[in-house]
Amino acid sequence: MPILDEKHECMNRGDLRQLQLERLQAMLNRVVRNVAYYQETFKRVNILPSDFRSLDDLSQLPLIDRQTLADNHPYGMFAVPLREVVRLHPSRSVRWGEPIVIGHTKNDILAWTHVKARGFAAARITQNDMVQVYLDYTLFPGAVVAHYGAEQLGACVTPLYNMPIADQITIMRNYRATVLICTPTRAVHIVRYLREHGIDPKSLFLHSIVFVGESWSNRTRRQVEENLFVDVFGNYGVSEICMPGIAFECEAKNGLHINEDHFLAEIIDPQTGHVLPPGQRGELVLTTLTREAFPLIRFRTGVSSALNNEPCSCGRTLARMENVTHRTDDMLVVEGVEFTPSEIGMVLSQMEHVSSHYRLVILREETRDRLEVEVEITPDIFIDSLGPLETLRERIEEAIFERLRLKPVIKLVEPKSLQGRDSVVDLRENNHPL
Repeated sequence: MPILDEKHECMNRGDLRQLQLERLQAMLNRVVRNVAYYQETFKRVNILPSDFRSLDDLSQLPLIDRQTLADNHPYGMFAVPLREVVRLHPSRSVRWGEPIVIGHTKNDILAWTHVKARGFAAARITQNDMVQVYLDYTLFPGAVVAHYGAEQLGACVTPLYNMPIADQITIMRNYRATVLICTPTRAVHIVRYLREHGIDPKSLFLHSIVFVGESWSNRTRRQVEENLFVDVFGNYGVSEICMPGIAFECEAKNGLHINEDHFLAEIIDPQTGHVLPPGQRGELVLTTLTREAFPLIRFRTGVSSALNNEPCSCGRTLARMENVTHRTDDMLVVEGVEFTPSEIGMVLSQMEHVSSHYRLVILREETRDRLEVEVEITPDIFIDSLGPLETLRERIEEAIFERLRLKPVIKLVEPKSLQGRDSVVDLRENNHPL
């Protein structure tokens, strides 16, 4: 299988670390000149960019997280003037009503597209392929870059946005699509639809599916591969940095190769913040090395993984991260939409006749993820008929959809019935449709 950028993907580990150090030093000098937050940080820890002579010195700087970005919203973390920014993407915020603004320069977009193309090349996408992008371009900014990445390889791309599944299948067959880019949930949706409608998957022309936007289990991968007769390749990204594009699977499927010439990865103990050695599982922390508009230093991703620095059988020397199967923070992903339970709590706090107690239940119903929100009502609501309760349920549903762009199922429950119960229950693996 051809490697798109052999110079960087197969670079000697010593040379790669030297390249990372040089890019890190240049980035540190840039942020100290241009970003007030980092100026204050360097003063507080009494260190200068010139003091960084090893990648290990990075641990002297504090970790940052989504709260850090929210506290400096909207443009406090930008390292270039707005006139040099060519694109803005919103990301999820930890504060009510304030999506974090992520900026990109022209060079940022080009680099993002290039690393995405690397991952697609590893998934056997070539100029001979017809690529169908089954992603919501309005909710998933990475859909555009996935589109551009496939085009960079010379492939023909069909962006179908949120077209109904029946039309997706028809076009997939008529256009002879050979590669599908979608979330794991939508791949499962396709498997179920074909089965229920008696459509032979061999009537399609797919040879590969690229998972983006969500985590997946080995079970999901195996069942999609076996039911659609395809190879499945995973990708990993972070919306605050780039999603997808940080890491990708090759044919060995033994971890995801991190694009280390662009991202410096660490694994930390999520409780102490101490850096862990390769092979140990902890929280993934990323530092951008080439981002111009929105450089991030030691950003906590909130996902659990481990690093493997051994060369891969595919020939790449890029370190591999283990597949992400759970998080170390409270971020949830449903149908590709990221949110925290506190965001729903904030919505409910604006409502009359509901208590502060609620419970989120996430499960997979037939072909899609479903978010159920159980909400305690207060004794003061007038319930001699179903009218007031139905009105309240509809108001909560609309408010949550307005906030998350995700339609939940609202269940109103009696006062004090949720006290002492888990606030989040994820049953998706136990309710898999395959």
